[in-house]
Amino acid sequence: YLRGRLTQLDLDCWIDNAGNLIASLPGTGAPLLLNAHMDRVPPGRGHVPVVANGHMRSDGSTNLGADDGAGLTIILELLEELARRALPHRPLVILFTVGEEVGLRGAAAFDPAPWNVAEGLVFDNAGQAGAIVTHGGSYVAFDAVLRGRGGHPGKDLSGTASAIDIFRRTRLPPVSLDGDTTRVSLGMLSGGTARNAIPAEVRVTGEVRTLLRGAPLLQLLASLERDFLDAAQEAGGSAQCQFEPHGSGYRIPDDEPLLQTWRRAWEGRGHVSASLTSFIGSDTNALRQRLRTITISTGVEHEHTADESIALAPLAELVEAALTVVAPAPPG
Repeated sequence: YLRGRLTQLDLDCWIDNAGNLIASLPGTGAPLLLNAHMDRVPPGRGHVPVVANGHMRSDGSTNLGADDGAGLTIILELLEELARRALPHRPLVILFTVGEEVGLRGAAAFDPAPWNVAEGLVFDNAGQAGAIVTHGGSYVAFDAVLRGRGGHPGKDLSGTASAIDIFRRTRLPPVSLDGDTTRVSLGMLSGGTARNAIPAEVRVTGEVRTLLRGAPLLQLLASLERDFLDAAQEAGGSAQCQFEPHGSGYRIPDDEPLLQTWRRAWEGRGHVSASLTSFIGSDTNALRQRLRTITISTGVEHEHTADESIALAPLAELVEAALTVVAPAPPG
């Protein structure tokens, strides 16, 4: 569908090896990336959106999908308005990514070098519409496997070690640490095979979201791993812990040119320009390692739930501000 919309606007389109949809539009000046992600969270079933009192909502059977349908909409509307008004603009590279919700996979696979692009705007949910995420947290997934020695509770228990007991012994940190600058959460716990069997294995899946970077982040992860290892050793079992970085933390300096350009455009339309510190991951957490992207919030509320909604008027304002940002720089 998206490829068809872009093709109707005479944009050249490609699908890369990761499945990302990429398009380009020639212009004047330095290229600019425009990004939103195509995937959405479950259940994500089809539904009839409900529009009332200036908001769009799901019909209640599923989530709305405004994360990140809103970002896709902003970019499509921007491109259509550029064509309709015949406005001059910078060369644009459109990046619609896959796999954002499961670890920023499409963004991580994108190589900006062939497109000669060094900066860009990412439209995604983060807070109030138009706000800029200037401080984004790192996001590290972890999987721990706790192994004991199984047995039957009706027989000799010597030599057995319950993997569930190992988990009980684990001295995990609280969900929020260090003034809520770090969050450690457990998302899934599975193990055991039967009611009448001492479980030999438990799997723990969770994540760390934190403003820490570099050595302090590595120390935090090492401490978490020790928690699992120490509990396993106490119970006579073993543990293995693996970490997978899904997004790198970042801090955007206040004097970064694109950030300043967005602020002028947003304030020029009579809005207050807000900066956010956010644990909500976006493609910026992957793209920022290779080019200067900033996440602009679309204003989605209650995302990932059946109560998800979005105010429609701010979306039009985001398009108008973006039209200003993509205009070529004045001579000199």
